Amino acid sequence: MAQDEKKKVQLRSASWFGTNDKNGFMYRSWMKNQGIPDHHFQGKPVIGVCNTWSELTPCNAHFRQIAERVKNGIREAGGIPVEFPVFSNGESNLRPTAMLTRNLAAMDTEEAIRGNPIDGVVLLVGCDKTTPALLMGAASCDLPTIVVTGGPMLNGKHHGKDVGSGTLVWQAHEEYKAGRITLEQFMDMEASMSRSAGTCNTMGTASTMACMAESLGTSLPHNAAIPAVDSRRYVLAHLSGMRIVDMVHEDLKLSKILTKDAFINAIRTNAAIGGSTNAVIHLKAIAGRIGVDLSLDDWSHGKGVPTLVNLQPSGKYLMEEFYYSGGLPAVLRRLGENGMLNNDALTANGKSIWENVKDSECYNDDVIRPMDNPLVASGGICILRGNLAPRGAVLKPSAASPHLLKH
Repeated sequence: MAQDEKKKVQLRSASWFGTNDKNGFMYRSWMKNQGIPDHHFQGKPVIGVCNTWSELTPCNAHFRQIAERVKNGIREAGGIPVEFPVFSNGESNLRPTAMLTRNLAAMDTEEAIRGNPIDGVVLLVGCDKTTPALLMGAASCDLPTIVVTGGPMLNGKHHGKDVGSGTLVWQAHEEYKAGRITLEQFMDMEASMSRSAGTCNTMGTASTMACMAESLGTSLPHNAAIPAVDSRRYVLAHLSGMRIVDMVHEDLKLSKILTKDAFINAIRTNAAIGGSTNAVIHLKAIAGRIGVDLSLDDWSHGKGVPTLVNLQPSGKYLMEEFYYSGGLPAVLRRLGENGMLNNDALTANGKSIWENVKDSECYNDDVIRPMDNPLVASGGICILRGNLAPRGAVLKPSAASPHLLKH
């Protein structure tokens, strides 16, 4: 973007740092105690890096390194990075469930963004509820925003076989209770399941919400599936830091991206990936914050969309194979080619979702199935109604036993 174009947008942070009265004096002076030079307050965009790093949230424990790459990108593009923490509600340790603190994390995010001199924000998300929580909080503030996910952990490895996070412990525990393996054999599997930084490597809530963020247009392409320890994750973090500065100059706010069409794209994407039923409540909450009317009935847009992604728990593979096979862009291209995507929906890089994915390749048709050979012919979330659930209930056909599909 040309320098003269960058000056057109009035920076929000200027009301803190851009005045020569006592208030501007105080705000600049306090910030300068961190060794920030004066010229950094002369019209440069201030970019918040909202970090859910925590050693109590193992999925997000590598976010210090990711944050540094984001900040490098912000500086390269001419912005000023300011990193701040918000409540990290990790599902792996937090009892009884991180769902109870999703709204707390959302409020934390909202108040941190709203009350501080920030022109745009990068959301560092990973574990299940951190993605919807931070998007909810940011949506309420409606600033230029981009999502950077921490990425899934590497495949678990045990006795020469790939094992999924979470799935191994359930299966192995049943084997132990049945007396088919010893306690020593059961405990030996513990180190095999989680062998790198990152979120669960199955299509659970974390991977689902990463895909939802990308299909909504709030991240750069491929954000959802790059493994946490792959060097390309750091490259994406750097590029996201660069991009958010231009988003501020373009005044590309969340409300321009999170449209009804974007949410319909996410609903159809959830069907194609065999995504978690938790996406239902999280997408509705995000939509509510940005002012989009999204109801249970809108999930009917996923009806007839085939499940293409052959990942556990619905299928066979894990997130590593998903990325190596083309990742979410390959899925979105197949949806777009078959009239199942709102192709004109705007994304964080300033391009339409179709522009981003139209040339994406699939490198393994068993991991990302063709439309004529799906894992499940109609994988969209089913909304069930009746005397057992008068307000509605949800069912995931791609992972349900056939006898559950009729009652």
